[in-house]
Amino acid sequence: MAKHNLTWQAIDAQFLEAILLATGGEGGAPLQEVLLMADAVDGTVYTLKEVEEALEKLVAASLVQIQKNKLALTPAFLEAFESIADSEVTSEAILDQLNAYTLTEQSINEAREVLKKYKLKIYYQQYQEQYG
Repeated sequence: MAKHNLTWQAIDAQFLEAILLATGGEGGAPLQEVLLMADAVDGTVYTLKEVEEALEKLVAASLVQIQKNKLALTPAFLEAFESIADSEVTSEAILDQLNAYTLTEQSINEAREVLKKYKLKIYYQQYQEQYG
């Protein structure tokens, strides 16, 4: 039995959409800005577990990377998602695109190692203390 959820969920697409909005499609954004954007768009307030799982999947699929303690979209994301950029970007359209990416135990484990260096829990706690 798999230790990780290897299927894309609506929450993964919503989190990716929040990253896209927070970065404006360029550069990176701190976790705090991504979480604030998600809240501003539709009132979503993610738990730490939801953030961890979404980021594990997005990093594992090489769609999001960590750059200077910021979450950034990869060139692979920008190229792959160009097809929906001209239409209205919705979580549903993003989820449809995400389903083309296969997740494996190995890729999730590798993403976890990357995220350990990012100190996700600390950034999430700072967000909670300031805005929670």
